[in-house]
Amino acid sequence: MSGPGTMVAEAADPPDPARPARSAVAGETTGRRRTFGRVAGRVAAFGAVVGVVVLFRDQLPAPSEVWELITGANPAWLAAAVVAEAAAMRTFAGLLRHLLVTSGIHLSMPRAVAVTYARNAVSSSLPGGQILSVAYTTRQFRRLGAPPAVIAATLVLTSVFSTLTFLALGVVALLAEPATRTTAMLGFAAAGSALALLVVFLPGRGAHRPSGHGPRIQAMADAIRAARAAVTLTPRDRLVLPGLALLNWLFDIACLAAVCAATGVSVGSHTVLLGYVAAKAAGVLALLPGGLGVTEVGMAATFAGAGLSLPAAAAVVAIYRLISYWAVLLVGWGAWLMLSVSGPAERREPRPSR
Repeated sequence: MSGPGTMVAEAADPPDPARPARSAVAGETTGRRRTFGRVAGRVAAFGAVVGVVVLFRDQLPAPSEVWELITGANPAWLAAAVVAEAAAMRTFAGLLRHLLVTSGIHLSMPRAVAVTYARNAVSSSLPGGQILSVAYTTRQFRRLGAPPAVIAATLVLTSVFSTLTFLALGVVALLAEPATRTTAMLGFAAAGSALALLVVFLPGRGAHRPSGHGPRIQAMADAIRAARAAVTLTPRDRLVLPGLALLNWLFDIACLAAVCAATGVSVGSHTVLLGYVAAKAAGVLALLPGGLGVTEVGMAATFAGAGLSLPAAAAVVAIYRLISYWAVLLVGWGAWLMLSVSGPAERREPRPSR
């Protein structure tokens, strides 16, 4: 994503014969810094998880207690959790499919679901999985005959809608939980004030600001503009697409709520939402495949802080991750194998989506 931003920044400056060499060196340095940052982030996350386990080893629940809660879980609620997670994956597949069909690309729902599971497996289990997942999804969509502009627009808009709806859920979680409501309101007020000051004073500064984040932000803005130009969205699409992105998160949260019910844990819906958001955010920031370790610790800590016993919190997290991560991962690699051995998708004449 840094490429377009760099190009825009360079276009505003006068030609410099030495710039290509400097750009190559800068690009190599930036790449090394990013690699070092990713490795350092993963090491720090792993170290934090190990540190928590070591520091609180005397307070950790006995495995026999956790196992007893897991084996005693209600089968009906467990089935409901599995159905909810499957619905979450199907809804995300529907989001991808809707964007492609809007652009005149035929994609059946079964194949969309298979691609969704497969790309999730690549993203959640391999180092650099997010980048590899984008490459894999791009290859699958090319087999459907989708042009590069439409593929890029589909991936960008999917990410935008998913991120915005997740942020909205995060705001709701912080405001709904009494323990975080006051802090969240103060934080939002401070952020709003800072944004207002930027709007007032930033235009008076020069166009060139010594900030390393400028090109990245510009690149993101360019990608979103290019996506909007490549895909024409109707007013109905602007309602359906965010709705699908939101449903994807809500079904996943419903899976967690069903697991709580299966283990007999009595916890408020706002606590379930906060635990979910905190765990997902921690997993993303940790830069580990699937957020392994960090997600589990973050979710268990949130539930324990809400008053759950440690065995109950551990049992809920273990069952939820078994369904939402390991089972989805297993199905995903099966879908990857199926798509790998199958022939190219049959291309049909585009059908009007409306």
